[in-house]
Amino acid sequence: KKMCKQRLLLSKSILSKPCSLPQQRRGFAKEIYNPGFSAQHHDKYMNIKLPFQFLQSSSSSWNDLHFANILAPSMLGVSHSNLASFQNAIAKSARQPIKKPTSKNGNGKTVELSALIILTNSQKRQILLGKKLRGFGTGKYNGFGGRLESPEIDPTPAHGAKRELMEEANISVPLHAFEKGSVGVLTFTFEDKMDFSMVVHLFHVDVRLEESGNDVTMANTISNAESVVIDPNCIQPCDEIIPEWFEWSNIPLHKMFADDSIWLTRFLSTLSKNQWEMVGTNALKPIRMNGWFHFSPGGDENNLIRHHYLDFLE
Repeated sequence: KKMCKQRLLLSKSILSKPCSLPQQRRGFAKEIYNPGFSAQHHDKYMNIKLPFQFLQSSSSSWNDLHFANILAPSMLGVSHSNLASFQNAIAKSARQPIKKPTSKNGNGKTVELSALIILTNSQKRQILLGKKLRGFGTGKYNGFGGRLESPEIDPTPAHGAKRELMEEANISVPLHAFEKGSVGVLTFTFEDKMDFSMVVHLFHVDVRLEESGNDVTMANTISNAESVVIDPNCIQPCDEIIPEWFEWSNIPLHKMFADDSIWLTRFLSTLSKNQWEMVGTNALKPIRMNGWFHFSPGGDENNLIRHHYLDFLE
């Protein structure tokens, strides 16, 4: 039934606009739109390969991704169209200029540098999240990661991401997978802590689960990350976090920080779109984004965003 519905959407899309498809493909569209379309016709046309340009234009109809637990817009604040607008809004709210931090003590502000990992299994459209047992964000779900240590321990953010994923979920991933899977930077500021900000380096790692050992292989996947084969039995909790798999559409966004309802949903929607668009081609589209989020007073208890700007390059 689902397959028939998808074919009906496909045919309507073809027939609703001028089409340069060969006659055979136009016949395919007309016949599947016909209520009398039969299994015999199905066999006749299923091996016809549609052009990549058409796959791009049809992806939203074939692969819409909806998030059941996304937060209400009233909790997500004002969305700005550019960084200058975002910064001006914060400066006006705080009655003082906001400068972009560049280091831990830059411009007289305290800047906490962290790493955060988006760990997905794109084959099953799942994401691995951790439920926080103590510390900042207790009771909430989040990706894996934490503060970067000294340069001797974490020479680069990728080193910190590799270390944190191993410490929190017992998952070992090669360093170059993090280096290739770098997505961007998320910057967090707070209305009641104007002298403090968090700069989070974001990474994406896609995994395939296969029981058998510690052999790690690489394969191209649907973003700028690499697919890593891991044994599901190796995933273990620690005294701070309990790992748990979720379907993309059923992520517990109502039990996560408000910013996840903005950037994480956009990221997974693009990942889902790329899954369809890469059919029949080896061209992979990297996902890059930077985000700025300014939280209202009350921290993780109120969990309200006042202003945000997401610079997303698909």
